[in-house]
Amino acid sequence: MSGGAPPIPKLPGYTVCLPQSLSDKGFKKGQTLTYVNGYQREDALAQVKDLPERIAQATDGALASGAMGTGVLPASMMQDTATKLPQWVENDRKVLRFYGYFKESVVESNMENHRIRKVILYYYLEDDSMHVAEPRQDNSGIPQGVFIKRHRVTRDDGSFFNPGDFSVGDTVSIYGRNFYLVDADSFTREFMAARGKEQGGPLPYPGDPVDVYRATFGMNRGRAPQAREDSPGSTTRRVNDFKAYVEARLGKPSHLLDGDRLRQFLENNKKVLRFWCVWDERTTMYGDRRPYVLHYYLEDDSVEVLEINENNSGRDPFPVFLKRGPLPKVAVKTNTTLNPKFRKDQCYNAGDFRLGLFINVLGRDFYLHDADTFTKQWYKDNLGYTDEEMSPVDVKEPILPKPRAAVPPFNGYGTIEDSLQNCLSLVPKPPKRDLHKLMNKDKIILRFVVKMVDTDTHKHSATDLARRFILSYFMMDDSNLIFEPPVRNTGIAGGKFLERQKIYKPRSEEIYTYLDLYVGATIEVFNRTFELLEADEYTLTYMENYKDIFVMADTDVLIRSLKAQVSGKEDAVRSSVIAADKSGSGALTGDDLEAGLQSAGLKFTRHQAISLKRRLDKNKTGTISIEEFLGLLGL
Repeated sequence: MSGGAPPIPKLPGYTVCLPQSLSDKGFKKGQTLTYVNGYQREDALAQVKDLPERIAQATDGALASGAMGTGVLPASMMQDTATKLPQWVENDRKVLRFYGYFKESVVESNMENHRIRKVILYYYLEDDSMHVAEPRQDNSGIPQGVFIKRHRVTRDDGSFFNPGDFSVGDTVSIYGRNFYLVDADSFTREFMAARGKEQGGPLPYPGDPVDVYRATFGMNRGRAPQAREDSPGSTTRRVNDFKAYVEARLGKPSHLLDGDRLRQFLENNKKVLRFWCVWDERTTMYGDRRPYVLHYYLEDDSVEVLEINENNSGRDPFPVFLKRGPLPKVAVKTNTTLNPKFRKDQCYNAGDFRLGLFINVLGRDFYLHDADTFTKQWYKDNLGYTDEEMSPVDVKEPILPKPRAAVPPFNGYGTIEDSLQNCLSLVPKPPKRDLHKLMNKDKIILRFVVKMVDTDTHKHSATDLARRFILSYFMMDDSNLIFEPPVRNTGIAGGKFLERQKIYKPRSEEIYTYLDLYVGATIEVFNRTFELLEADEYTLTYMENYKDIFVMADTDVLIRSLKAQVSGKEDAVRSSVIAADKSGSGALTGDDLEAGLQSAGLKFTRHQAISLKRRLDKNKTGTISIEEFLGLLGL
């Protein structure tokens, strides 16, 4: 007895009968969900390798007799999908394109009884959907575009279309309408050829009665002058004469019967001349100068004027200034009000528009100053205009400065900056401070010793003339503070003489700045004149370090000025300087040197003399060498 599994007992209900062809087959459940190149796919269920003989014969007979229907593709187009990607991935963005047409019957027309409408059929391989589109044609009068929306289209028998149903030269019936396929693109031909279905050559479109009429009409109109269209017996001449006769019988004015308007329309369709113009009506009350765009349509000699909306112009947007229509050169009185008729010679044509000229738009003079590129080229090609004649005209006007309200004079209350805010806005704002000066010039104070001096209008007592004050100038905000040191037995308490504030020059809104403060200068403070006598060491050093802004502390400027003044009187200056040395020591004090230069007639300030002394007295002895000073002047 073999070592395998024991046989099934032969008892009622335990007997198993298997077909002979399946008795030795395995029926384990295989895997169907897999990934191919990163995409999920589901394999078909495992099939038995050997079909029963009866089923195999029935299947082969059906395939041989074509009982599966026309919707089944041939074997060359059936591919094994066991190792393929999903259809929507493999055929992504693959579209079959066929060109075709269908005939549409036309009733109640003496020109045509049917119309040929060209279409393009798109078949999307990714989902077996399709759509039919009709290319748009100019002036067709038919709402063209998508004719059949994209979806899976069914055949007459209820099954869906597949690629095998389309072939160049065949007729495809879609929802009761027959489409004739005449051509296909290169991709479609290659795709179908790779699957064993060659496409035929391209076929011509059938003639359309309207297209034939238009082609004949255009050919007759555009032939050479020697073959005149109005020759006796000409078909076109007879048609035009009969057409004019019928239109005249129906009441069409005689001035509208001439001219080939159809040819003009077909040749110049969508050709528009564009000019930029301005309308200046500032001579009238509330008039203004406004820009416009003028369009001249070559297809029917009509004109329209559009308004250019400018930002912040204060006007409501009103795009159309003049509705499209014929533009008469002068105002013409007509008996009708709704649709006045004008003769062609009464209206503007393309030759009447030139840059730099005025045109009359219903009584308003518009100045043409520029045109677009197409317009310029059209005039050069058709009317022979030169580049100079088509050059734009500059109509820009100078921008006037914005008028500002006059600021009233300062009334003396508060500060000018604070009072000015009441004139600038309804709700005054605090004046802005110079933060740069505030951060960089903080704690920089220039101090001077000052005294009162008499003027022609103000005299002071001997007591006031003997008083001494300390003027402190704050660089951070250009303010001044005057303090009087207390002196015993004078009867004057001393202390703060002037609160810290900005000091304005007499009869002016300009303030005193650091440029006005130096030793020897005078300033007027509320009708009192002060003379600056001295400066402290910090002030003199600071001014010398920044001599580019403090000119009085720049000794180089002083030396150049003295050299210019000494020129021509060197001996007199040398004698005056030497004579100032009364002790004969060969050195002078600062006051003696200043007195000697003044006696020689040289002009300089007290502060410049102090700066020169500080430069020459390097050892801080209080004297200046005469020889060194004369050598500095080149004497």
